Formats: sequence, structure tokens, C-alpha cells
Amino acid sequence: MRYTREDGCRAWLAHAQVHAPVVQKILEDFGSAEKVYDQCLKEKGQCLKTYLAKAEIDFLLEKAQPEAMHEMMVLMQNHDMGIIGMGDQGYPDSLRVIHDPPALLFYRGNLDCLMGKCIAIVGTRKAAPNTLEATRKIACDLSNAGVTVISGLAMGIDTAAHLGCLDGASPTAALLGCGIDIDYPINNHELKERIVASGGVLLSEYPPGTPGIPWHFPVRNRMIAGLSRAVVMMEAQIRSGSMTTVNHALEQGKDVYAYPGNIGSEWAEGAHQLLREGATYFTSARDILEDMSWEDAPPTHSRQEKVSLPPLSDHQRRIYALLHQRDMSFDEIADATGFDAPTISGELTMLTILGLVKSLPGKIFGKV
Repeated sequence: MRYTREDGCRAWLAHAQVHAPVVQKILEDFGSAEKVYDQCLKEKGQCLKTYLAKAEIDFLLEKAQPEAMHEMMVLMQNHDMGIIGMGDQGYPDSLRVIHDPPALLFYRGNLDCLMGKCIAIVGTRKAAPNTLEATRKIACDLSNAGVTVISGLAMGIDTAAHLGCLDGASPTAALLGCGIDIDYPINNHELKERIVASGGVLLSEYPPGTPGIPWHFPVRNRMIAGLSRAVVMMEAQIRSGSMTTVNHALEQGKDVYAYPGNIGSEWAEGAHQLLREGATYFTSARDILEDMSWEDAPPTHSRQEKVSLPPLSDHQRRIYALLHQRDMSFDEIADATGFDAPTISGELTMLTILGLVKSLPGKIFGKV
């Protein structure tokens, strides 16, 4: 990975760990992360007093020292870690529209695997053996149907979901509650390597060196839901981190599926509660694919054959990514992108000429 000085300064700014609007405002007012960094060193953080708390400024000043900056960039280089912002091409469009999207994302692997059909599978670290087996089978079947399975790399259900996807034909994505260079849990170091080697991606909003702190994980869960068309709950207690992912999914208007699990088990209480509240019952990947109308759709990507797109503008790429998820009307595209009607019309025409998009009855557009 080759880095610019701006990349290094953006990675440094991520240490503030503040909400995206604050970071966006700082970058807008200063013009670049480099200018923020240089001014912060020159004025010993005084220039950031209107944006950040004293503790946040002090932490940034500590991380701005040459030795700390060098250590951070070496970590990024050693782990082939990229950084991407909300304004950059390639930033996942599905994250732009959620509440509190990450201003900056660290990644390792293939971001394009998030452009197609994505489903999150979540659940407890202490799942029953038969539920772990079912999770791996469901994830494998979804993977063979061209679905990228998203989860959080924890032990239990998360690990079974990633392994099942790797058993199939499609890549998998892991959202971390720590820096990408941190092996948390330690037992999943090899799994992380397999995910990247198989065309998947590791993602985190936390800069390199950040440990796995308990409150990071429920915060991270908004991104697991945000990247997915639906969330599948396999097994969890009613009060659990997995249920926060479901809550985010519901707030974002996503579909939720609940696996029936073992009657009477405290670890299945969460799924049973969701079923009582109206979540969709399922017992196999086929149930999910049929409900999503994906059962006859060709795979959108595979580990063996990556998508090769012609050069696209930022607007074209964003519209194409949305239509990768599902067919959409003109108005739905406008609501999701914020683009005006002439822009959408022009970009849809170009995407049609390129053979990437087709017009369907009822003024609906879909991916070819």
C-alpha cells in the first residue's frame, strides 16, 4: 500500500474518535487533514478548541509526535491497511445513509465485495453446537448464492458465519471493534488472513493500535447493520450485543430474520423475542433467498472471479452500487443519493450505454 502525507494525517485525525459531522467540519474548515495536523502542532492544539474536548486534543497532540506518527504508518504498511473517507470513491454507499456513519474507515482487503448482495449474520459467542453447525451451513448456502456474509469476527456465531461463507463461493466481510492490526479475539488471527486472501475485507473505524474496548463493539454494530440488506439473528440473549445490531437494522429499515433455535435455552431468548415481535421465521438459506427474491438471481461476485468495471464517475459508481443491492425507482435513487433529476437521468443513460443498468417496467431500474 502506498500512502500520501494526507493519508497519514487522516489516520492521525481518526484518533479523536468523534462523530462524522465533527470530522467533516474540521476538514472543511481547514481544507485538508495535513493542514489540521500542521496547525495543531504549530499552535499546540489551540486551533481545535472549538471542535474537540481538551482530552481529545491532548490525545491528538500525543499521537502527533514524530515517533508516534512513524509507528502508526509502519503498522499500516505492515498490515497493508488502507484508509478511506466519506467523500472518497469506494466508500461503501450503504454506510453513507445511516445515522452517524464513520467519517474515516480503515480497511484491509477488497472493498468491492460490499457492492453486491450483503446479509449480516449475528449471534452469541456461546451458541449451542447445533446452532453453530446450522449457522455455518446457512452462511455457506448464502455464499454459494452470491451473497457476501457480514459479521463481527467474534467467537461463536460470528466465526461460524465467516467460516461458512468461506466454505462457499463468495467473500466475507468482518467489522472489527479494534484496530485492524489487533488480533481480537486472538484465536481468529488465521481467520482474518483467510478472509483477506479469499477476496473479502476487514473494516474498522478505529485507527491502528486501538485495543478491543467493550463499548467499541455495540458502537461497531451500527455498521454491520448498515452494510447489510438484512440481519439474520441466530442465537442470543435478549440483552446482548447482537440485539443492538438488530435494533440498528430496524432503525435503518432493514429486514430481520430470526432462527427458531432451542426452545427453553436462554441463548435463544433473543431470537424467540424477535419472532414474537414480527421478525421473519426461517430455517434455511433458501427461506431467506426466496423472501429477498434472490433465489434465481446470478451471483454478483465470487472469490474466483472479481467484478471488473469500466471507469465510472463517482455519481455513476454510487448509483451502480445501489442497484447492485436491489432494483429501484427513479425517486428511490434520488432519495438515496440526494442527486438532482437531470444528474440521475444522465448517469442512468451512461450506465445503460455501458451495459451495466437496464430499464424495467414501471420506471424501475436494475443491474444487468
